[in-house]
Amino acid sequence: VTDKAVRDKLSRLNAGKDPFGRADPFYGAPTVLVVLAEKGRRTYVHDGALVMGNLMLAAHALGVGSCWIHRAAETFEMPHWKEFLVSLGLTGDYEGIGNCILGYRAEDGVKEAAPRKENYIVKV
Repeated sequence: VTDKAVRDKLSRLNAGKDPFGRADPFYGAPTVLVVLAEKGRRTYVHDGALVMGNLMLAAHALGVGSCWIHRAAETFEMPHWKEFLVSLGLTGDYEGIGNCILGYRAEDGVKEAAPRKENYIVKV
């Protein structure tokens, strides 16, 4: 999604469900890749998650910032957004897996990553 009006509408919808109350849960990113998967496939959630991970790895390789934003499943269950998908020619039974936002990081005001949890990985 690069159409600003559609991107902003998706953002507003997500902002209403954002537990942290962010005005723009897409962090100002200009591009949103919406990953959908056909519900009829047994591994659709796993396949969609793999697509999201690969999108983020590819973005990083190109020097583009990315973030997985949830709530795509809830969004694309709404009648308006189902109609939007049909208008794009997507007529199957799809579930939203995630929104992958893309953009270049602003260097000013970027917080450092939180410290990693100790003993979070268990080696067997």
